[in-house]
Amino acid sequence: MLSRLSKASHERATEISTPLRDNKQPHSIIVLTREHIGDLVCTTPALRSLRKLYPTAHIAVEVGERAACVLEHNPHVDEIIVRPDRQGLRGKWKFIRLLRKRRFDLAVILDDCADMSLYVWLGGVPRRAGLVRKKRFSSLLTDGVPYRPDQHEMVDNFRNVVAGLGAKAETSHTEVFPSSEDALQVEKWLGVSDHRSEEVWIGLNPGASAPSNRWTEARFAELGDRLMSHPGVRVLLLGGPGDKEIATRICDGMQARPQVLTGKLTVLQLAEALRRCDALVTGDTGPMHLAIAVGTPVVALFGPATPSESGPMYAPGNLVIRKVTGCSGCTKYVCHEDHRCMNLITASEVEEAVLSLAASRALPALAAL
Repeated sequence: MLSRLSKASHERATEISTPLRDNKQPHSIIVLTREHIGDLVCTTPALRSLRKLYPTAHIAVEVGERAACVLEHNPHVDEIIVRPDRQGLRGKWKFIRLLRKRRFDLAVILDDCADMSLYVWLGGVPRRAGLVRKKRFSSLLTDGVPYRPDQHEMVDNFRNVVAGLGAKAETSHTEVFPSSEDALQVEKWLGVSDHRSEEVWIGLNPGASAPSNRWTEARFAELGDRLMSHPGVRVLLLGGPGDKEIATRICDGMQARPQVLTGKLTVLQLAEALRRCDALVTGDTGPMHLAIAVGTPVVALFGPATPSESGPMYAPGNLVIRKVTGCSGCTKYVCHEDHRCMNLITASEVEEAVLSLAASRALPALAAL
């Protein structure tokens, strides 16, 4: 990549490689973030903290296109720069040219991708803050913060990056901002303006981008029937457009009829639907973090993924059920052993966890069980 720079550009990039520590209020900030929905939700405490630290600065966030909607209506962000999922070398150079044209005062990297340090360095940003997790290009950071493996991979470590700039301690509360139009659409789909009555709504989210994070469809069907056998309990099947076939098979395997919104909602409409649930049962995936952001407790089902890295325990009131078999060569993404870990989780123990969560929230329809 560097060999394709013009001589003048290379000389300018070299000039700014010396670390700078300028504590003046920046006029413009570029924030580089990840491309997955759950990851971006976990970034919101750091964005809130950054806004409090620099209340008058223009904050632009560069984000992958599939997750950009998470930041809609976010009051801590002034501008969203969408990064195509497949940008290639040409797209990367386009972004570097944008950085040089915009002359940002500060870059805040809320990711552990080493190449991002190189991009903002080549883009002429004089102050560059980020995590030091990988050696490659870490010397290009002027404000490097050591990665803490004992803390949440995103919520805590990203807050640490902003704290390294001088921000005061900020809560780990994540946030998203569905609009009133989102609320109206969800009301239309559910057929009620607000279900907060004697009914208890339990959301089931069966999909996950990583196959190893998925609980079986048969178990979700069994759980749905178990939950709906309790008076006053309704089950809401959720998920994105890619989960429609999964939802269909779950419904076919159930005796009771759940409400199905799978594939019908935008991301922020999904967040609004989750807000109306009393609990969510899910694997390690984006809707888990959306639920937490709107205050809905989750029962998170984990196999090979590590809850301390990507789980829901950065917020109180959530439960994790994890089973690990310790198969050799586990990638934590694609299971080659017939989902042994997730299959060890039974519908009865998940039902028990949901009832326990309901009891702790004093939900009358379930707390007495």
